[in-house]
Amino acid sequence: MTLAIRKLDPNDMFCIEDTYLDRVNLRKKIFQNEKLYGFHESAIESLKEAYTYIFLFLMRRYPMYFVLSTDSTTIDNKITGESFPLDPTNLKPNQIMYNIVSNIEEDILILIKNPETSEMDEYVLRAAISLFPAGFNPLEKMNNPLTKIHEPVPGYVNKLQLSMNKFFSRLNTHEYIVRNNWSIQTHCNLCAPSGSHATEEEATVIHPFYPEELDYNKVFFRVEKQCFTRLAKTGSNLMVIRTYVTSLMELRDSLNDEEKETLCSAIDGLTGELAIYKRRIQWGDAAKAFIRGESNGINTTAKKYLFVS
Repeated sequence: MTLAIRKLDPNDMFCIEDTYLDRVNLRKKIFQNEKLYGFHESAIESLKEAYTYIFLFLMRRYPMYFVLSTDSTTIDNKITGESFPLDPTNLKPNQIMYNIVSNIEEDILILIKNPETSEMDEYVLRAAISLFPAGFNPLEKMNNPLTKIHEPVPGYVNKLQLSMNKFFSRLNTHEYIVRNNWSIQTHCNLCAPSGSHATEEEATVIHPFYPEELDYNKVFFRVEKQCFTRLAKTGSNLMVIRTYVTSLMELRDSLNDEEKETLCSAIDGLTGELAIYKRRIQWGDAAKAFIRGESNGINTTAKKYLFVS
């Protein structure tokens, strides 16, 4: 259990892919209907800096899609047909967050070092737009330090706490870092604040899935690309999370035999408390049986699922 961080090409901080329009429209709907975002007063200037950073990035990286108006006051999104102020100075925090949601597929978190904390080198979550959460509600994590945020994660204190705190403290401006986090989900929601994790108490009533009872078009390999940098003006840490989901039906067809066994070994590597936390005790054997071709589930026809939540 390690951070497994590596350097990131700055151009890959935010991506425009073929899912863009569907995901942005979905994110706007979730933003309007669910309270999965929030901020502390101490993060307002950081939110404004993040807003400017994101829009300048989009105009530089994707000039064919994000165009500055002739009077240099607004940015035209050529994909959605909407326009947004370039300068966030007079925008309220909720409008800043909605404008960000309207232009990127990624979630963002802002973490600020709390000088009053009793925990050495602890950063605190002070702002979040987390519309595609996997197993947590960002509002429940708001204004908590890293260790408190990761309290449910088995082994965090012993294996990750020290390295995580050092990483956040040493992150520099103009430095871009990435790591990945993966899981398997047996539901069809990108927005999943609950149901992705389990406690030891819940494990006593969780029954393993039978391979034949699942539709593997609706069982997904879910990967978070977690990117990190430090904002230059405020010094806050910016975490950018992009979620990728691939059905096991599609994934199995794309893997060779060696890759299938590598994935099955990774599933087996989730042991003990981590197997409970990630619910491997429920989906693990069924997923491996499908990946290895020992079962095809209840539906043998591959279908592309369109996420609506």
